[in-house]
Amino acid sequence: LQTVDDFNAARLQLTADMADSSNTAKTLVIKAEDARLLGNIKAMRAAYGQLYTLNGSLLGEYNKRANNHKHLLEALKEVNQMIQKAARLRVGTAKTRVIAACRAAIKANNIHALFKIMKSGSPA
Repeated sequence: LQTVDDFNAARLQLTADMADSSNTAKTLVIKAEDARLLGNIKAMRAAYGQLYTLNGSLLGEYNKRANNHKHLLEALKEVNQMIQKAARLRVGTAKTRVIAACRAAIKANNIHALFKIMKSGSPA
């Protein structure tokens, strides 16, 4: 669960960084077009040069974000598999209670309760 939290925090940070960069890209496009309309070729070339550099960094950030997302999904699948294995040890309503209690423990971010539920089958 700690791994999932770490990947999720990184995902949020990367998303915020990409949003900031996207806004900067929009501003640079507007500056370049304004310079073009005013006939200021030097400023236009400078703005497009900055845009090219920003685009490269955005692609790098996207690759980081995609890689982080892949690892996040793997970690979530692993947690889900652990819950399913703990549930398969039980039958009927006990199985349903274990799954519900595990999900509640994950929602509450209570790792100790999660392990206790998997081990004993009950949260208490």
